[in-house]
Amino acid sequence: MDPEFQTSTLISTVGLSSFVLGIGTGPLLTGPLSEHYGRRPIYLVAWSMFLIWTIPSAVAKNVQTIIVSRYFNGFTGGTFLSVAGGTAGDVFSRNQIQAPMALVSSVPFIGPSLGPVLGGFINSHLDWRWTYYIMIIWSAVLLVCMIFFAPETYHPIILRAKAKALRQETGNDRYRAPMENNTKTWKQIIIVSLLRPFQLLFLEPMCLCLDIYSAILLGILYLFFGTFPMVFRTTYDMNLWQGGLTFVGIIVGMMIAAATTPLWSNIRERLLNNNKKEPGRSEPEYRLPPAIVGGILIPVGLFWFGWTTYSRIHWIVPIIGSAVFGGG
Repeated sequence: MDPEFQTSTLISTVGLSSFVLGIGTGPLLTGPLSEHYGRRPIYLVAWSMFLIWTIPSAVAKNVQTIIVSRYFNGFTGGTFLSVAGGTAGDVFSRNQIQAPMALVSSVPFIGPSLGPVLGGFINSHLDWRWTYYIMIIWSAVLLVCMIFFAPETYHPIILRAKAKALRQETGNDRYRAPMENNTKTWKQIIIVSLLRPFQLLFLEPMCLCLDIYSAILLGILYLFFGTFPMVFRTTYDMNLWQGGLTFVGIIVGMMIAAATTPLWSNIRERLLNNNKKEPGRSEPEYRLPPAIVGGILIPVGLFWFGWTTYSRIHWIVPIIGSAVFGGG
């Protein structure tokens, strides 16, 4: 892309930055709206817009088009980072949520790491625009799957639909869902929904800490997208698809960490049973043990990677370090 648009690598990375900015701002709108309109409509609208906004990137004639369209890609695609967690909470009970949430939480990290692996092969054998053409094709397939196979999961919305159906069948207007008894206007409901994330952010210290922690981790992960090509293609003289494969280390680390979920579930069960005040009662801290281990693995993996990226050291060594970071 850079030679065609006559841009520097620094300018072209603005497209990645605008994409991440979109990921950060989109869920602030779409996440709360999913609690008023339901998960399914938000999924369908957001994914349709994601598909549409990928097209300008595929046919762009200048880097400015890439930068703008990538922002809206992130804005609409970021919906699935926030709403997917809500969907998991709809489908699974509190006691069952740990394993599904391990998968939901790992996807925002594994997905971007898988991108350079596939992109390396695409761009080695096809024009760079095919990166976006393939994304458009795959997004269209997923959209069709969502239309036919993704049901509504948010309980209040399901109850509202059930109450409406009962009123039509019986003619009895007394069938009302709890959310239908709300006297607030839809504008007031939406304003409250949009304010809620900021209230959680600034009034819940633990929520703020976890958000900052996640932001730093995602920031480091996206920095790797610029660092890996520079390190492995320059220091180790790898070609484009070989440089993309170096991200497999992070992916493997994440998958191994996700596979340890049963271990943390057993530890939580033991903590529940040993609760002296009330055996069987859960405390928020009982979910922290994996985060404690992750907090150790992350700096270890980063130092490992940083201290081993020299041509005299085999390329597998920094990749193992990136896998330790991925696990953390």
